[in-house]
Amino acid sequence: MSKSYPEDLNSYLSSRLLTVPMLLLLLLLFLAAWLPSLPTHTSTACIQILIVANLVAMFRLWDDLSDLPKDRTTKPDRILCQTSHEASFRWTCRILGITAFSMLTLTHLLNGIGFALLTAFFTLYYKSPWRTSWPRLSYHLLILKYPCFIALISISQDQPASQLRLMLILMTYLTLCIYEVIHDPELRADAWCRGIAGIELASAAVTAICITNAIL
Repeated sequence: MSKSYPEDLNSYLSSRLLTVPMLLLLLLLFLAAWLPSLPTHTSTACIQILIVANLVAMFRLWDDLSDLPKDRTTKPDRILCQTSHEASFRWTCRILGITAFSMLTLTHLLNGIGFALLTAFFTLYYKSPWRTSWPRLSYHLLILKYPCFIALISISQDQPASQLRLMLILMTYLTLCIYEVIHDPELRADAWCRGIAGIELASAAVTAICITNAIL
């Protein structure tokens, strides 16, 4: 049975955000952002942590809200499928978006513009009728947001897009695409998805060698 919104929100946080895979995702994003050069100030690192945590929470909630019609049939045990506070969750997602835009704009105007463009793209993506019809393309587009998060917090006038940074962003994208096929039974059962994941694995190995050579 659905409870109060704070109780439902707490259940959502514990089941969808405060999990080992999500914590490992955060670690991967920070590794890619900070390996080329650590933030010079503690305050900068704290702001970047807040921004990435905000972005991950916002887009995870947005993903789940967009998948609600399907999840009510395939995953009815999820908290969003049971809650009577769907409108409150949608407002929470909007507030997270406003917060992310504000923080990114304060760090650099171009970051705020980049976030606005990313949000516009995903607004169109979630409303696209082909999203569920073309799963091989869909999950690749869905994962694009994560390398964008890295770019938003690490690429600026002070930290230009160096070759090492771009390779780390690519490595992150390839790693998450491979994980998505391993994690999702429907994708894993598709021979084309397995083949694409194999190509991405080989590309990730080559990228890893290039990253190692660049660091050494």
